[in-house]
Amino acid sequence: MSVLWQRVRGWRGSMPGGSVGIRLAVMAMIDAVGTGAFLAVSVPFITRSVRLSEGSLGLGLTLSAAIALATAIPIGILADRIGPKKVLVGVSLWRCACFVLYPFVQNLWQFLTVVCLLGLVDKAAAPMEQALVGQATATEDRVRVVAILRSLRNVGFTVGALLGGIGLLIDSRAGYSAILLVNAASFAVLATLAARLPVLSAPAKSLRRRFSVSVLRDGSFLSFTGINAVLTMHMTLLSIGIPLWIVGHTAVSSALISPLVAVNTVLAVALQVRASRDTDTIAGAARALVRAGICLAVCCLLLVAAPKLPVVLAVGVLLLAMVALTGGELFQSAGGWGGSYLLAVPGEEGVYLSVFWLGVAVQQIAAPIVVSLVVTSGTAGWSVLAALFAVCGLAAPLIGRWAQAQADSRKPADAPLAQAT
Repeated sequence: MSVLWQRVRGWRGSMPGGSVGIRLAVMAMIDAVGTGAFLAVSVPFITRSVRLSEGSLGLGLTLSAAIALATAIPIGILADRIGPKKVLVGVSLWRCACFVLYPFVQNLWQFLTVVCLLGLVDKAAAPMEQALVGQATATEDRVRVVAILRSLRNVGFTVGALLGGIGLLIDSRAGYSAILLVNAASFAVLATLAARLPVLSAPAKSLRRRFSVSVLRDGSFLSFTGINAVLTMHMTLLSIGIPLWIVGHTAVSSALISPLVAVNTVLAVALQVRASRDTDTIAGAARALVRAGICLAVCCLLLVAAPKLPVVLAVGVLLLAMVALTGGELFQSAGGWGGSYLLAVPGEEGVYLSVFWLGVAVQQIAAPIVVSLVVTSGTAGWSVLAALFAVCGLAAPLIGRWAQAQADSRKPADAPLAQAT
């Protein structure tokens, strides 16, 4: 135990944010492990143990997503009033309670009740965690901290999936229930750690008590949110687009899908911090999104070439496509996080970041349909998608300059308020 403590003390010197950074890292790992374990067993639990149909499962998830979209902005406004730390603690305890109830689901109505209760806070955790990092770490450390947290989350999801695999091997209600309760426990621990996390800065009292939805009139921020949402389609390409393309349109064995996903995971863990360099300014975040758009466009064009090649060459091209996809993922996450926080109006980070993540949520709903159409359309579909990625990426610097100009125009108006307080 003493050796472990000495190693943790040694990390304080290298981890950005010091001891606070380490606490945030532990929180990220715990959250990811619990979520990864849940995702591994969630569908088998509902279909095998509760014996609901796939249609009923889809109905529940759709209702949950709709509720989550409706509550994201109100929760963001609440965070601007009481602070993201308190909201994150409340959200984590709420999720803990819901997952304690989850193993006791016996029928459709109970399932719908639990997933709808989860939906009330489902899209709140990510923006609250981002806002909390912004308040708990120094400005110069934020981007590096988030990059490290993202890398650790990828590791945590993998560990959680392996843990969930134990429940799948047991393949009984008791085994699934145990994994669900592990996930519930992870949220209880997360709430405890978040409650004890020291905050370096917080919005001024007058700002924190102001309810505002001015973000809905902030054209530059909404535009930034929109192009970022398009670029986050890399998630759907990884989970749906590339597997469907390999299976239905190439001569390559479907056994290649798992190694390609492993390549993505390894590269994401190893290179996220490097990809996040220089994204602590609006211009730097915009450059990262340019790189993301180009990488994703290259990925699409490589996928077009794969079916026309012999198997060996096709495997090589698909590997390059996965590397390009991972580059798009790394640059998008770095530029998106850095830009969203920098473009948020001070004192309204909660609602701004909630809207930002709302864009990601909308993409997650629409992207499977879009990607399926792309795969069905073949070369034409991939070419259009490549052009869309490139245009969105190249638009980032223009939007960044627009946002910077708006931020500069606000400064004189905000100065008297700051003096008055």
